[in-house]
Amino acid sequence: MLLLVGILSIEACQQTVPIATERGAQILNADAPSKVERVPIAIKTAVEEGAVLAVRQAVAALKMDEKRFIIPVARSGDFAPAQLDDYVLSIIEQSRQWDSVAELQVHGHTDSEGSALSNMLLSLRRANLVAERFEELGVEAGLLLVEAHGESQAIADNTTLDGRIANRRIEVVLKGHPGVAVGLGVGDGVLLSQGEGP
Repeated sequence: MLLLVGILSIEACQQTVPIATERGAQILNADAPSKVERVPIAIKTAVEEGAVLAVRQAVAALKMDEKRFIIPVARSGDFAPAQLDDYVLSIIEQSRQWDSVAELQVHGHTDSEGSALSNMLLSLRRANLVAERFEELGVEAGLLLVEAHGESQAIADNTTLDGRIANRRIEVVLKGHPGVAVGLGVGDGVLLSQGEGP
């Protein structure tokens, strides 16, 4: 008896499914545009998708390059203002040869002397100091990204004096598209705010 009920239920479902599907299609198509109305929509969609594809291909073709600079920190742990300006102005000058700059990253690093927390805060303070100097010299604030790494990215052995000196540094990473910049006026550069210059 159970077997017979199961077969009847399956047959009942098989008969109602096509009816429900036809009704569902009728309900869904009631508000749908006619074939004539759908043609402009299809053309517009194809054009938009083609444009998006073209933009994606163009962006992929543009290789984002980067150039790295090291600003050493004095034995005292600070920067001499004139020395810092020499580094910052040199980086700004080199950026003028780029077609566009997407970002200027300022990474602070320390040696391993002291606690991890104090080194992180120290690297942040140093990186902020350099970033503020870039901004004071006319670099757009929106291009600057500051990161503190503390002692986590040592480039030399922290057990030696020379190693600790090498690890106390600021790394500046210029990211963008190098090339000969076109149409930049004297004193202007792709890093600089409009009308400002060092």
